[in-house]
Amino acid sequence: MGFTPRRQLVRIEIPLAVPAIVAGVRIATVTTIGLVTVTALIGQGGYGQLIIDGLQREFHTPLVVGTVLSVLMATVIDVVLIGVEKLITPWSRRRVRVV
Repeated sequence: MGFTPRRQLVRIEIPLAVPAIVAGVRIATVTTIGLVTVTALIGQGGYGQLIIDGLQREFHTPLVVGTVLSVLMATVIDVVLIGVEKLITPWSRRRVRVV
């Protein structure tokens, strides 16, 4: 009511879209980490190289290390992005008490 189009965008539409935007960034980030792990199949190295070495040699230590590091990196970055979302959307932290 009475907002200019620019003010409506800044005060209403962007704040409502932030959770969806951050969710998309989180999904893209975690998916990219998983895909980068698979790039060892084409000779690009990374944590995937540890996994492939472990599979080829039937030696479980590099397999477990590569898997754990890849999952840990994806989890840590996802938690950081959740923290960023909470910082930029302070209104979503309000809890309503139901009596």
